[in-house]
Amino acid sequence: MAAPKDYYKILEITETADAAAIRAAYRKLARKYHPDVSGKIGEERFKDINEAHEVLSNPKKRREYDQMRRNFANRKARSQGPGYQRVSRDWDGFDVSDFGSIFEDLFSGSNTTKTQQRPKPDTPEESLVVTLEQVASGATVPITVSQIRPCSTCHGADPNCTRCGGLGQIMEPQRFEVKVPAGVEDGTVLRVGTHARLRIQVAPHPRFQRQKNDLVGRLMVTVPVAASGGQVTVTPLTGEPVALTIPAHTNQGKVLRLRGLGLPDRASATTRGDLLLEVTLRFPEPFSSEDDRLYEQLKALHHESGGDVHAPR
Repeated sequence: MAAPKDYYKILEITETADAAAIRAAYRKLARKYHPDVSGKIGEERFKDINEAHEVLSNPKKRREYDQMRRNFANRKARSQGPGYQRVSRDWDGFDVSDFGSIFEDLFSGSNTTKTQQRPKPDTPEESLVVTLEQVASGATVPITVSQIRPCSTCHGADPNCTRCGGLGQIMEPQRFEVKVPAGVEDGTVLRVGTHARLRIQVAPHPRFQRQKNDLVGRLMVTVPVAASGGQVTVTPLTGEPVALTIPAHTNQGKVLRLRGLGLPDRASATTRGDLLLEVTLRFPEPFSSEDDRLYEQLKALHHESGGDVHAPR
């Protein structure tokens, strides 16, 4: 039997980490290993980070995960006992890190109709982490979950049981697909059949932040272009690169708007937010001696040297 993934190690935290530490570690690593930043090299790492956060940020799933690790340690300690090899074969074939009664009786209502009762208040609720790109376009996300089921062979009475090893419980993996609507907001709860709910968590993005349906980012502009004006090429969240005109005399912090390049409005398929880009000035590189000479001339033409202090925005 393979050991469960070490989610604490994946998020680079201790087993006593609180919710704030888990959240901070997740945001830091998600930005670092996002496919837009790390490419194919970090893609699997990014998936593991999301998986670890999904479990450890949920108190119920974290308890089940910690219990699974203890169970595994106990089974490993008695691995020389009779029947161990037979038990281990029963666990092969799926990832034991997918655990817990994540969707209790999820598929027991496959023949359900619209006349069935609404979910009870204690309907299991789980998290589904999606990317900002998936929010922009909508997506169908495959999910594998596992359910703890009673062992019908021995009910935990036989330590040599080839099905559960005497634990009295077995895990059964389930796969299904969830349709994520375009424009879905962080925290939205999606219904899955009549037996489960999924709470959407939008992963941090390395380039953009969301403000309702608008996307906000920083735009690097060289000082000469900001001074005399020009054009830069901007790559939006989705779609082809677009040309953006930088007005002459553009100051640091000026916000430029690209209409219709934000996120879709979930309530209206034809409405989209805007892309808001805050200008950040930088000097061109490499900086030559001729550049120094020209900037010295420019400085000589102006008596204002700055120095005013303002509250941060």
